[in-house]
Amino acid sequence: MIDSTTGRRPCIARRALPCVVLASMVVVAPLRADPPEGKWTLVFQDEFNASGDELDKNWHFQNGPSGHILCSRWRENVVVENGLCRILNRKENRGGQEWTSGSMWTKRQFKYGYFEARYRFAPTTGLNNSFWIMTVAPRTAKASNAGAAAGQTPPASKPVEQPGRFEIDICEGHWPDKINMNIHNWSGKHWAKPKVYRAEGKDLSRDFHVFGLLWTADELVWFFEGREIRREPNTICHGEAPVWFSSAVMKWAGEVTDKIDGTAMEVDYVRVYQRDVPGK
Repeated sequence: MIDSTTGRRPCIARRALPCVVLASMVVVAPLRADPPEGKWTLVFQDEFNASGDELDKNWHFQNGPSGHILCSRWRENVVVENGLCRILNRKENRGGQEWTSGSMWTKRQFKYGYFEARYRFAPTTGLNNSFWIMTVAPRTAKASNAGAAAGQTPPASKPVEQPGRFEIDICEGHWPDKINMNIHNWSGKHWAKPKVYRAEGKDLSRDFHVFGLLWTADELVWFFEGREIRREPNTICHGEAPVWFSSAVMKWAGEVTDKIDGTAMEVDYVRVYQRDVPGK
C-alpha cells in the first residue's frame, strides 16, 4: 500500500506468472510487486478527510437529469463522512426521473500516469459503481457549476461525440463481484472495447478494494488489489482528462428494485502518480 504522507511511488504488479501443474497439486507462481521503471511523483490525491465544503475545491458535480440512465444526479447526493466520500442513491422524483444519485469529476486534468482508488460498491443490483477517466466537452464543468448556483438544470454528463474524446473505465462495478473495464472512442463514430473480470468469491460491497490503471502513451494496464487483470495497446487515449466517480441506476447493472434506496458507493481515497519522464 502507498503511504500518502511520504508520497512514495506506487507499487504496481507485473503480469501474473503462469500456474505450474505438478501431479495433483497446483502451484501458483507468486506475483511480482515491483514498480515500473522510472521515478514516480504523487501529483494529486484526495483522502476525503476534510469537510464537504472542501470537496468543491477539487471537484465538479453533475446537477441535473441523465437521459441515458434511470436517475438524475446532484451535488447534494455526494457527502463526506468519517473519512469517506459517499455517493448516495435515493428513490425520489427529481429532474423528471424516479431516482437520484451523484457524479463528480476532478477540476484538474491529467495525461498519462498511474491512477488508484480504494472504494466499495453499494450492496445491491441495478447500480453502476464507477471509477473512470473521460475527456470533457468544452465548458461542461463551467456550465455545471453555474447551473447549480442558479438553480438551473445544466447538461448531463452523457458523452458527446467530438474530436479527440475518449473514455477509460477503470471499474464499472456491478454488485456483487463484476468489474467492467471499457475503452470508448467518442471521436467520430463511437466504438467500445469491453472486458469483464469477476472477483469470484468476493462481495465487493463488504470491504474496500483497490482498483488501479497504468496509462501510458503505448498501453493501458488494469489492476485489482495490485494484480494485473487486463492489458491493451493505447490507440486513442492521448489527451488530457479528469478522473470521475459516479453511481448510476441502470438495468445493465442488474435488476432495479427498492433495495437501492438509501445505499451508497463509498470511496476511501484516490491518488494520481506521474513519471518524471512524460508519456512513460
